[in-house]
Amino acid sequence: MVRRAMPEGRYVFPSSVDGLLKGLGPLATAELKAHLKEHGLDVTRLPPAIPVAEWSPHLKRAALYAWPTEPEDEALRLLGLHFIRGWKSTAMGAAASALLKLVGPARTLSRLDRAFRTSDNFTHAVTTILGANEALVSINEVQGYPTYWIGILQGGLEVLGCEGTVTVDKVEAPGATLRVTWT
Repeated sequence: MVRRAMPEGRYVFPSSVDGLLKGLGPLATAELKAHLKEHGLDVTRLPPAIPVAEWSPHLKRAALYAWPTEPEDEALRLLGLHFIRGWKSTAMGAAASALLKLVGPARTLSRLDRAFRTSDNFTHAVTTILGANEALVSINEVQGYPTYWIGILQGGLEVLGCEGTVTVDKVEAPGATLRVTWT
């Protein structure tokens, strides 16, 4: 078998689509899947990698389809939150979640960069621990949707069994820095 190298560029992997659909649960209707297919994303025939320029509009499309009465930023936050809930329901996510609870929030946040490698080939995160219950997480690219990443990190706090908040500290396109606090 000859393996072809992926061309250089920024790509999202099919695991992101799978996690997104699993996280949406009953909101991942046949109608939503048809809507995505109409716009170029056939979730039944995913390529090995999806160019980020093609993927990013699908995030917004899915969020607004699933939560049509919510403002865009809130729909994107909910999409990120549900993405993590979907990941947690996978075999790998359930096993990792148990381990992450033992590791705790500070160490888990410090390892985000490695965790993002399973979703795409371009997202990097740098975590600065500010105190016993606070950190800044700088993400190099948020695809124009910082509230989606708020939802991702809020879902992470849920996985850890922590109460907390995630807010935008600053946006410096194409990235953003999010402030995470927990108890």
